[in-house]
Order: sequence, then structure tokens, then C-alpha cells
Amino acid sequence: MTNEADSDALGRFCRVIRATPTGRAAVASLLLVGRDALSVVAPFLIFPRHAISEPFAEQTPIFAYFQLPDTNSREEIVVHFRQNDMLELHCHGGDAVLNAIEHSLVENGATRQTWDAWLREKPVQCDAKSFVLPDVLSPEAVRRDALRLLPLAETELTAQLLLTQYHGAISRRIDHAMDLSNLPNDEAKREAIAVIDLLLDSYALGKHLVTPFRVSLVGAVNAGKSSLMNALLGFNRSITSQTAGTTRDTVSAKTVINGWPVVLVDTAGFRETANPIEQEGILRTRAAIDDSNLVLHVIDASRNLSVDGELLSNGFSKTPHLHVFNKIDLVGQKAESFFTKISEGISVSATTAYGIDRLCHLLMPSLCQTDKCSVPVCDQDDLPLVFTERQYAALIQWRKVLVCENRSLE
Repeated sequence: MTNEADSDALGRFCRVIRATPTGRAAVASLLLVGRDALSVVAPFLIFPRHAISEPFAEQTPIFAYFQLPDTNSREEIVVHFRQNDMLELHCHGGDAVLNAIEHSLVENGATRQTWDAWLREKPVQCDAKSFVLPDVLSPEAVRRDALRLLPLAETELTAQLLLTQYHGAISRRIDHAMDLSNLPNDEAKREAIAVIDLLLDSYALGKHLVTPFRVSLVGAVNAGKSSLMNALLGFNRSITSQTAGTTRDTVSAKTVINGWPVVLVDTAGFRETANPIEQEGILRTRAAIDDSNLVLHVIDASRNLSVDGELLSNGFSKTPHLHVFNKIDLVGQKAESFFTKISEGISVSATTAYGIDRLCHLLMPSLCQTDKCSVPVCDQDDLPLVFTERQYAALIQWRKVLVCENRSLE
């Protein structure tokens, strides 16, 4: 027969989740998730005298001791109060310490749950005054999606931006749009739609947090595409030769540009040819263009540009692109000045590395402009990004609901 205290403990809604793998480590982490998370852990926490008076009032990591029951042992931990229903406990990484803390929490009413099971769990539906927010846009769902994708982030910047979403950057914008949409006047609803539109635009950038941008290098034969790719990568990935048509197939390699993962694709050069292998290479080049977020149109600045002009007239100009005038070291100063004035163009030398740094700086703004991304790339601390297709689809649905309520809002 259980007493009243035991009954209260067993009825609590709190899950304890190991956020780090088992085994030796410097630090181990536990998540406490659920409406009773604070009441489950509070009896074990002892704060130093100099600690703040209300340790859970602010989202600031604080030092504390975890008093293990029925012993005189105290474990040093760091407690981070994230949300009303979520806390993080960071302790020494040995299994013995972690097992003891986890066992104490379970004895006080928490339920063990695996990391994967928690991420797969269906989020709780968020109700608003006149609209039910789609599950996928709830703060809990956004946090889970961010954690699920975090191991797939390939750069420090993209990992940081996913953590920014985990900590509420996108959820705060969604809450703001929800508040506006529930006001009775049309102007507020228009503002809500504007906020949703900004979020929809952000998906052009957010979808690349785990999926690299694709940038294809295309142009006439011997324009220096392979040499330029090697210069951008910092190592020799593509074979270079003075012989025209050396590159017969697409060659790709990953790199990081301005903190973002980018796949560079070297392609076969465009020219009239009866060689079936070269013809297949050119077909693959066209496929690479269609699959790219941005095309670097590499032009040999030291030769007649008519061949490259034909490429543009054959439909290449319909694909977002940046003109790259290569081999600028082989032309005079007057000619270089001419290329510099061409819109959407930059002069470089893959051989001497002239202009390569500037080209790297231009790539990210060019990619964002290509995808109509209207959010600032450098403002990371509170940058809201829609980063899954399900979030994007849910926002589209929400926008349709608002517009259907009053056609004059469109």
C-alpha cells in the first residue's frame, strides 16, 4: 500500500531523458521534460549561499549540488532552466554518477524515456483563440525538429542557427503572428500575414541548415572551371589540362563558404562536338544547372567572348548566375576595368588566386538573393528560420486560413 507522498510522486508528469551517450566522458547531460519537471528535481537541489534568490526565474545556467538520497554524497551539477516544462542537468560524465541521479529522479516520479522516443513523440496541440496552430509549429515540435537535425549540421554556423531555433527564435515570431491574427481588426491580420510571409521567405535559407547549397561551375571548354574549383576548395579535386574537353563528367566536392556548407560541381565545357562522350558530359552539365541554387558562369577573359555569349542565348541566362571572368591575369588593365563594370560579374585568376576571396564573399549574398531570402545572414542570435518542409507547409496552410477569413487581406 502506498502512502500519500508516494501516490503524488507516481502521478507526476515528467520524463528523464539521457541527452549524452553512455560511457566515460567529461560531462553528461539529462533532460527533464514535462509539467512537473521542476517539482521532481527540486527536492534534490542545494544551491550555494551566493546563488541568486530565485534560481529558476531566469534562463541562466547555475551551479548547484545534487543531494543523493540516503547518503551524504553531493554531486556538483549545472542546472539550466530552459522552459516551464524543461530543465537540463549537466554533471560529471561517469556512468555511476549519471545512474545515481537518474535513479533518484525516477524514484521521485519521473519516467525514463529514450532520446529517440522523445523526438518521435507527437507534440501537444497548441490552441489559440480562433485558430488551432498546426502541431508542427508548436514550440515543443520546433525544439524536437531542431534537436533531430542538429547531428546533421555540417558547420559550426548551421549548428548554432539550429540551436537558435531550439531556443525559440522562430517560435517567438509564430507567437507574435498568432497574437496579431486573433485581434479583431484587419490591419492586425495583415501584419500577421506579413510576419508569416517573412517566415516563409526564410525557408530558402533555413532548408540549407542540413542540406548544402549546390553551386555549379559552367562555361565554354578551357575557361578554367576546374582550376577555379580547385582554387575555391583549396586542394586539387578536378583534373586540369590545356587540352580542351578534359572534364567529361560532373565532379563534385563539399566545402564551407562563409560558414555554410556548399557542394561545388565542376562540369563539362560547352562546345559543338561529335564526340558522344563529350555530348553526354554536356547533357549532364545542363542537368547540373537545373539542380543548382547558383551557377558560376566561368568565362575566359583572355579570349573572344562570343562562344560564352551563345551559352547565355541558349537559355542559360534563365538560371540564377554570377559571371566569373577568369584568367584576368592574362589581360591588360584596360580590359580588366571593362570586366569589372559588368553587372553580376567578378574578375578572378584561379592561377594567382586574385579575386578568390572576394568571390567567396559574394557567393552567400548571391545564393540568398537567388532564393529570395529576405533575412539578414549575419544576425545569428535571434534569426528565425523555417527549417523543415513540414513547417513551411503548415505556414502556407495558416496563411490561407487568414486570407480566406477576409479576401481584402490579400
